[in-house]
Amino acid sequence: MRRVAPPRAAKRASKAASSAPRALQRDSVEPLYRQLAAYVQRQIDSGALAPGAPLASETALMAQFDVSRVTVRQAMALLQQHGKVVARRGKGRFVAGRVVQHDLDSLQGFYDALRQQGIEPQTTLLEFSADAGALDDLAPPGCDLPVRLQRLYAVDALPFALVVGYLPREAAALGEARAARLTVYQILQEYLGLRIARAEVTIRSQRPPRVVARHLGLRAADETLVMERKSFAHGAAACEFMRIYIVSERYEFRLRVAGPLEIARSVHRVSEAKPPPSRGTDRKR
Repeated sequence: MRRVAPPRAAKRASKAASSAPRALQRDSVEPLYRQLAAYVQRQIDSGALAPGAPLASETALMAQFDVSRVTVRQAMALLQQHGKVVARRGKGRFVAGRVVQHDLDSLQGFYDALRQQGIEPQTTLLEFSADAGALDDLAPPGCDLPVRLQRLYAVDALPFALVVGYLPREAAALGEARAARLTVYQILQEYLGLRIARAEVTIRSQRPPRVVARHLGLRAADETLVMERKSFAHGAAACEFMRIYIVSERYEFRLRVAGPLEIARSVHRVSEAKPPPSRGTDRKR
């Protein structure tokens, strides 16, 4: 009997099914999307997919595993729910990086908060200017802090925060080389001899200036966590102001209090904060 060749569509389906990884068992009671999510998670946990690595597109996963788009999206949603994957609009899905915690119940610097968790961040000093703070539209009003520094923080080679700090004019004599090795609080305490007595901290969600978004690998339309800290020595005037733009998916704040925490009673109206103009830190220097 003469053998009849199957249609091309049937050939392609057969080939896709035979080449799909054995991670998906069609006769299992476990849904396919959960099997797919488990397979990707094993790739992440084993290190085959490193933090920040892009995942294959939905179309590629559909072809690789011979599943529907709905199945792929359900699997990705499950991974996102468990913090294994992050989605970036217009870019795709990526393996989530390590989440960093910052305790707010003690007065400590940003760098020190990381080291307390055994994390040694990679830092890059982007700028140390003696007078840029005096001309900066985003500088804190009413503060005489003309020295400006900008520092990029990364963990696992992935940028997650950009610090813009404003310091007293006496800090200008420090020089760029030493500023690259010292934290803001070290500059204040060890170089200027100031003792930090108190600090005020605010945290909000905000779109970053374009240049900040580029350094963090974000789009200008993406939101970041913005932490602002104003520190005081023994006096009414602030001795430093720091604004930190943080990739929200990689950072979380933690606060411990004694007794019950009644959040609803703590909520109060504040004046509406106007987003700073994007041109502020985009100015060519």
